Amino acid sequence: MPKKIQTLKTPVAKQFYDGLAKGKILGIKCRDCGKWTFPPVTACRECNSRNVQLKPISGDGKVLFYSTSILPPKKFQPYSPYAYGLVMLKEGPSFFTMIEGLDARTPEAIKKGNEKLPLPVKAKVSKKAGMNVVVFKVVKK
Repeated sequence: MPKKIQTLKTPVAKQFYDGLAKGKILGIKCRDCGKWTFPPVTACRECNSRNVQLKPISGDGKVLFYSTSILPPKKFQPYSPYAYGLVMLKEGPSFFTMIEGLDARTPEAIKKGNEKLPLPVKAKVSKKAGMNVVVFKVVKK
């Protein structure tokens, strides 16, 4: 039986994972500069203010680039190969994440897939490696 994954114990991390358990995906919005940060942390990545608020994100975004998980973390090896790439949310932040709906099995498939980018994606909460995680899925235009 796989070990339960330990998550960070900060209040922001707890609220984030509690939200995922309820199917809600939260980011932080800075009350000083108005910028969004995802995944949420304790301070704004734009201006470093701690005057931030956890709020639901739209989950809408676009894939800017992707590759494959050649050597994924041990807990995600059962899902390999999977597409892993740079997603930019409608709210502004960009980050690397798991993406469903893209062919990441061969270098040729990845090259062909990247030629079609950007593609729209939608966030969803998915159970992977015994924990709730945010995964993005390609949606039809």
